Amino acid sequence: GARTDRMDYGDEFREGGATIDVLEVFEPNVNYLKTLGWINEVHCGDVRTFTTDKKYDIIFWWHGPEHIPEEDLEPTLTLLEDTAKVAVVLGCPWGNYAQGHLHSNPNEEHVSHYDYQVFEDFGYVVECIGEKDVVGSNITSVKFVK
Repeated sequence: GARTDRMDYGDEFREGGATIDVLEVFEPNVNYLKTLGWINEVHCGDVRTFTTDKKYDIIFWWHGPEHIPEEDLEPTLTLLEDTAKVAVVLGCPWGNYAQGHLHSNPNEEHVSHYDYQVFEDFGYVVECIGEKDVVGSNITSVKFVK
């Protein structure tokens, strides 16, 4: 959830003393994020194909799964889990609600819609808030990898 007008939980992580690296696919967002002095590194790339030799304690992919095709979810989660030392934390809308392009960013469109069982099937512990298919509802999923 990082873009020019929002970075969910960025303040909380920063205030907690976390070193924050960001992966962002949309170059205008990358350019903006690079101006924020409290972000350690900003990488321009696609979560489905980005690789690094660096290991992160926590991978936090907040409101991202709904932006990739469903068939890309499993290999993407595997990639994230292989990059995490402790856990992967995911957030996404619960169910189906449409979102088109925001800020001229085609990557903002919701192309997939999930129910919590999908993440449970991948070994995640899941909590939902709100009601399925209602704007503002959310699935939060955590998987400890070691």
